Amino acid sequence: MRSLKKRKIDRTGRERAPQYRTVPVPAALIESLGLVFNLRARQRPGSGGREANRDAPLWAMSRPTAWRVMRRANIQGRQATGKSLRHGFGVAMVTAGRPLPIHVLSQLMGHASTKVTEIYLQMVGEEQRRLVMEAWES
Repeated sequence: MRSLKKRKIDRTGRERAPQYRTVPVPAALIESLGLVFNLRARQRPGSGGREANRDAPLWAMSRPTAWRVMRRANIQGRQATGKSLRHGFGVAMVTAGRPLPIHVLSQLMGHASTKVTEIYLQMVGEEQRRLVMEAWES
């Protein structure tokens, strides 16, 4: 996945090469995306000049598009923002049965420092209470 927020020009004014990061996902998700976006055809060599599209985004995402997708998925209220989705992903990854180490999560989220990742892991209210109660039960 191409990291969209990385600066394209360095501090000296020179253009930087695009930066990519890998995001491991379950095989079932790959299969679903493959069916929806016909990934096998996109990866097939000589498929009508599609090699250039091989690394193209699967869909053009903008804020309004993201909001429409969240509305269709019935994600409402304060959770219906990109930051909230990133927060939910971060919290889910560190509170899972086998939690990810924060340095790995930081790489997946595209952060240069774990300090930035920690911002997404702040929990309050019911989320914090549930996590503490689960720790007591362990």
